[in-house]
Amino acid sequence: MEESGRPSWLRSTKGAPFTGIGSLEADILAVVWQHDQTTVRQVYETLRERRQIAYTTVMTVMNNLVKKHLLVQDRTRIAYVYTPAIPGREVAQTVLESVVDRLLTGQYNVAVSQLLKLDKELTPEQTEELRVWARERFGA
Repeated sequence: MEESGRPSWLRSTKGAPFTGIGSLEADILAVVWQHDQTTVRQVYETLRERRQIAYTTVMTVMNNLVKKHLLVQDRTRIAYVYTPAIPGREVAQTVLESVVDRLLTGQYNVAVSQLLKLDKELTPEQTEELRVWARERFGA
């Protein structure tokens, strides 16, 4: 399943997106992670509150997420039940690492600046503030 250290879901068969997860896939995964287990109908109804979307589109994307090993499909019930195959935090971490590696060529300081919504790279003082905060919060 893993080739060259990258999860199979991170690789694309269509072109070369850097995350391996499309916008609609991310929205669907967020709904599934929020509910821990769900059906296509439940995901469709949740997404429909925010945007115009077809039921069959949601069903197709959820099946694709099963093929990518991001969702598990339980076919024992009339309505298939979907659960996360990988915790959301793990997927987010992998996507962020991929973005930093590919788009920012490993410049984690720039990524941290962006995530903290800073307009520039971290100053040495800001970096030290983050270290102090991390030590207090995580004992690191």
